[in-house]
Amino acid sequence: MKRGGYECCHRVWCGPCYVPHPSDKFHVSLPVDEDGFTWLTNEEDRFRFRQARNGDHLVTPFQCDWCLFLLVTGRRPRSTSRHDEFLLCILRRANLDAFWGRETSTVVANRRNLDQLIRVWESLLESTPVLPTLGPYPLHDCFGVTVAVSMLAKSLNPGKYSDYTQFETMRKLRSAYSNLFHASTLGSTSMTTLGRDVAKTFLSTCPTNSLWFERFCRGCFKRMGQETHQDLAMSISVLLALLEVLEQEWKTRIDLHETLAFVGAFVVIAFTGSFRGNEVFHTDLHGLLKYTASPLQEGGIPYVMIPLLGRFKNEDGERYHLAPLAFETASGIKVGLWVNRLADLKKTHLHHKGPAFSGRDGKLLQSSWIEMEILDRLHSIQSARPDLIPRDLNVYEEYGISRSFRRGATTHARNQKVSEGDINLINRWRQVEGAQGRRPKLRMQDHYSEIRQMVPSLLRFSLAL
Repeated sequence: MKRGGYECCHRVWCGPCYVPHPSDKFHVSLPVDEDGFTWLTNEEDRFRFRQARNGDHLVTPFQCDWCLFLLVTGRRPRSTSRHDEFLLCILRRANLDAFWGRETSTVVANRRNLDQLIRVWESLLESTPVLPTLGPYPLHDCFGVTVAVSMLAKSLNPGKYSDYTQFETMRKLRSAYSNLFHASTLGSTSMTTLGRDVAKTFLSTCPTNSLWFERFCRGCFKRMGQETHQDLAMSISVLLALLEVLEQEWKTRIDLHETLAFVGAFVVIAFTGSFRGNEVFHTDLHGLLKYTASPLQEGGIPYVMIPLLGRFKNEDGERYHLAPLAFETASGIKVGLWVNRLADLKKTHLHHKGPAFSGRDGKLLQSSWIEMEILDRLHSIQSARPDLIPRDLNVYEEYGISRSFRRGATTHARNQKVSEGDINLINRWRQVEGAQGRRPKLRMQDHYSEIRQMVPSLLRFSLAL
């Protein structure tokens, strides 16, 4: 048959024939031990993601490499062109990934059931069944092959923690194309909306919503796996050693008081409040000065109130939150001391409004600056106390202000037998206060009057640390 003036092969290759292109260097995730040895659970795993299976074309839409090349370029591949050879390699990998979006058992069972369907049809009607045709497809990219090719090409670039880009990063190209498509005249006029009030369903003709593309993404994710790099939890012993270093510097280095006030306050707030690093920077100076002006107590227990102001994740609009923290925890974390030092520093600089973690110009401090100040001190602790931080641990890669304090606080709270209810109350503080913008805005004093009823419950977490 003819497609665009060229002869279309219209071939459906069986499993042993349809194998990766010789230039295929794409990452395949396999079980590897600490010594780098790859081991397979069974012989079939040797061919996983490396060849198609007989019957793949009966489950997943299929066009061969040459057809796809003609589809996206409008011409035949040149045998002497390295660029064309590379594109054919990517197209072959895209097809294989789409096939491996379904497991072998599903493909085999579907082929077997289809054979049975044909035999039953022929025995009953004594004729060959009329089955849906497997091609040819339209002469435009209805699969989203162009986007898939771009994603696979991006995956070959070095990532932050490995020599390839993670799937979670490369898939953003799909989102970018989808957003552009629906913002265009083609997407805006072809999209249909179903539903009423809040719940709505959109019917779209975007190629990246096709069945082939869905299978491609699933198979690509299976092949590549997901290499996550979480911040190492800050243990209570390491945290206390860090605070001890900061306290010694405070006593001996007057020239560093400004830096130490920021770092010390950040550390105690992030850990005892179980905050993510970015959330601490939402601390509001006006509220902080208001609540540190006079001591706060609840049931004889002194505490400090940390006011947070800003646009938080999963919320609409600017929100105000109050987080009560014990003045001093069970393990000796002096929250109130460092918070008061920060408040005194800001008053010395005649700052009374804006973010508490700001420089003398009133602008928010760089998170990378505070993180490096903390990591440098952890590195010195590692040199002096290898029993706390092993020497073979890369402090600058394993620790981070984004999650280390939150993960460490949650772990230590469980070790201290803090109830799951109290842990969830702290870690889900947005939900407790009615997240997603549905809560009416309150003045600070009204908000404080309301949150005071929950202070005993909220203090149990930080008090136990």
